[in-house]
Amino acid sequence: MPNLTLVISEGLKSEMEKHPSIKWSSAVRNIIEQKLAEFEEAEKIARKSKLTWKHWKPIEKQIAKRAAEHAKALLNETNH
Repeated sequence: MPNLTLVISEGLKSEMEKHPSIKWSSAVRNIIEQKLAEFEEAEKIARKSKLTWKHWKPIEKQIAKRAAEHAKALLNETNH
């Protein structure tokens, strides 16, 4: 199985070390798998969509903000 190296801050590493029971490799792998499934679903929807860039541009920031909030929630789910 291939390896992936992540660069994280010392603060994040310290926080992770407070939770030795969490298998961080598995947690990150699960998050990546979930994110890929979400992107695949979004791509399926986008292929069927009639939206153009003109429609997309006004809501782009709102979508990015919600996606970031969703990713943060997924990370919090994994930590519990």
